Amino acid sequence: MKNDYLPYFWLTKCMVHYDTFSLLPGTLISALLSLRSNCTLLFVMLLASSKSPIICCTSANEVKDAITLFCRKNDTVLELGAELADVSSHLCKTIGEHGKAVLVDKKRRDSNTGRCKFRNVETFVPSPLDKPQKTTETLENEQKKSSFVDRVNLIYLDDLSDWKKKIFHEPNSCSQYDIIIMSISHIIGHDLYMTILSFANEMFNAIPVKSHPRAMIIKSKTLYSLSKRLVHSQRLFDGTTKIPDGIKRSSEPYIIAGVKVDEYRKTIPFTVREDDAILEVGCHFGRTTKLLDDAGRHCIGVDIGPKIIKNARKQYPNIQFAVGDAWKTLQLIKLRKTLAMEDELGYDLVYADIGGLSGADGHLESLSLLDSIGYALEPRCIVIKSLCMRSLASRLKFFPNEWNKFQAGQGKKESSSKGEEPKTKRVKI
Repeated sequence: MKNDYLPYFWLTKCMVHYDTFSLLPGTLISALLSLRSNCTLLFVMLLASSKSPIICCTSANEVKDAITLFCRKNDTVLELGAELADVSSHLCKTIGEHGKAVLVDKKRRDSNTGRCKFRNVETFVPSPLDKPQKTTETLENEQKKSSFVDRVNLIYLDDLSDWKKKIFHEPNSCSQYDIIIMSISHIIGHDLYMTILSFANEMFNAIPVKSHPRAMIIKSKTLYSLSKRLVHSQRLFDGTTKIPDGIKRSSEPYIIAGVKVDEYRKTIPFTVREDDAILEVGCHFGRTTKLLDDAGRHCIGVDIGPKIIKNARKQYPNIQFAVGDAWKTLQLIKLRKTLAMEDELGYDLVYADIGGLSGADGHLESLSLLDSIGYALEPRCIVIKSLCMRSLASRLKFFPNEWNKFQAGQGKKESSSKGEEPKTKRVKI
């Protein structure tokens, strides 16, 4: 093997396991770049594009705990969708007087109700000393106790579409943030995780790769749910993550994301139950469908190509195959009655191996399909062969898991210092 192709080979092998490009030492990256081959440069670009983890929270209290975990003294932090309340105050306390907090919010009317009720703008912006009943000394003492004016840059947006200009292109604006906190559902008027992810991706693209933050903390109930349900296949195999035994069919099923056929099939012992009615969309010539049929009660294989289905039927005459489109979910629902002769709607398990969704791009297309299948067929679990979904699974972090790791680490430290067995408080999930 030529030297120019060794990095290509090595990096390709790395892609099979956890998406850990960002963990490679800088000296190794420099060595790969020094070879100056096109293949090497291509894969170093892929390596460099490995983005920050996205910490998914569902409440202000979880965001505050995430700030405790991920923010450090003297950090520069961007909070987009700042409500100028508890979260902003906790952030300013955490980064200290030498840190910098850029708090961004959309202009809103002053009100004593709703989200404005707990706002405390005076804590974050200078206020005129126009209260004669208080001495200057008294006001200075109050500011020392509760004011964060010394570390805050408050930005108001006329419209959310102005964020890039206001945050990155105004004079004296920051070009690099250690942490980004995002809570924009109250600004955009809804909490759809595909919109939130699109916005997060746009923000990452606005920042040079070398300046990406250590983490992005996002408050979103729908993204929080996705981060809990989306599982990286390797974590399933090594026992890091387990699918709960008691889970039932749902419109929000667990999603197992893997790459390559071997990894796709390796999930079968972890997901299939003996009495499962299974559907495989993108069955190709039926090999995986046969394995699923053997493991469960039955499996129906579907593919969009008539010739492919004809070949599959020839190879596996005892298994039901049909020409079908993964996006036409009503057609998929009907197959269980027409082919398996069962009146029950939907399926216990769905496997998806669709060519257009198997690459590194296509997050939104994959998520749209998964939502469509989930809401229409209500399976217990969906297994998808898709590099982009596995990469997303490695980036999305369900906050209670991160907090549990932190608590476990704290318990070990305390126990080792006292010579006792570790005792940890677990967060309810």
